[in-house]
Amino acid sequence: MKEETLKKKQEFVSQLAERIKKFRVIAVADLRNYPDRYLQAVRKKLRDEAEVVVAKNSMIKRALEQAGRGKELSEMMVGPTALIMTNMNPFQLYKLVKQSKGKAAAKPGQIAPYDIVVPAGETNLPPGPVLSELKQGGVNAQIKGGKVVIASDSVVAKAGQKITDAAAKALQKLGVEPFEVMFNILAAWEDGLVYRKDVLDVDEKKLIDDLRRVASEAFNLSFNVVYPTKQNIALLLQKAHLDSRNLAVNAGVYEKEVIDLMLAKANAQANALKLKIGV
Repeated sequence: MKEETLKKKQEFVSQLAERIKKFRVIAVADLRNYPDRYLQAVRKKLRDEAEVVVAKNSMIKRALEQAGRGKELSEMMVGPTALIMTNMNPFQLYKLVKQSKGKAAAKPGQIAPYDIVVPAGETNLPPGPVLSELKQGGVNAQIKGGKVVIASDSVVAKAGQKITDAAAKALQKLGVEPFEVMFNILAAWEDGLVYRKDVLDVDEKKLIDDLRRVASEAFNLSFNVVYPTKQNIALLLQKAHLDSRNLAVNAGVYEKEVIDLMLAKANAQANALKLKIGV
C-alpha cells in the first residue's frame, strides 16, 4: 500500500511538473482562512485563463524543482497553498483575483480587524437556547413579540482583540461575517523574476496620476533647459522665434520681419517725446 501511495505521489509530481512547463507565469496563494466556496469561485473565474492546483506544499515544491521553473516561490509556502499557472501578465492575474473579494465568518482566536458591532434590531431567530448563546457572546439580546431582538448595538470584539469562542458562535448564529477575504497571491514568477504581493498590488488610479504628473514635470524641465524632444520641439521653435524678434527689436537690428515692430516702437517713442516737451 505504501509503495502504491508513493508511486501515485511521484506520478502526480511528474504530471504537475509537465503542466508547469507549459505556462509562462507561476504564482502561489495562501489559502489560510479562505473559504472553499470562494476558492471554487476563483477556479471558475480563472477557468479560461489559468489552472489552479491545490496540493501539499511538499509536492508542489518538488514539482517546481523538477520543472526548473518558479522554485524561488518555495520559501513562501508556509500554510495551505494553491499553485496558479497562467500565461497572463502577473499584474493582470493579481488584478483579476483581487476583484474576487468576499466575506467570511469569524473563527475563535482570530484577531478582530475593527470593532465588530452587532447593530440593534430584529432577528429571524426564534426564542430558545440561542438567547443565552448570544448573551454569552456579548450580544444584548432579548425576546420581544415572539422573536429574538438585539436591544442595543453590541460590541462583541474590539479591534485588535482575539475573538472568543462564544463571540464567534454568536456572530455565526446571526449570520454576521466580519472578515473580508480574497485569494491571497503571495508572489508570481515570470522568466526568472519574482514579483511579490506588494509589487503586484498596483493602485492603477494612483499610478496613472503619478505618470501624468511625472510626464508634465519632465516636459516642463526639458522646455526650461531647452532640451529638444519630439514633444517640446514645436514650442521651443516658437519661443526661439519670438525671442529672436524681441532681441532684434531691442538691439535695433534692421531685418524684414521686425522692421514694422521697430517703426512702431520708434513712433511710440516719438509720441512720448512730443508729449514730454509739449510739441
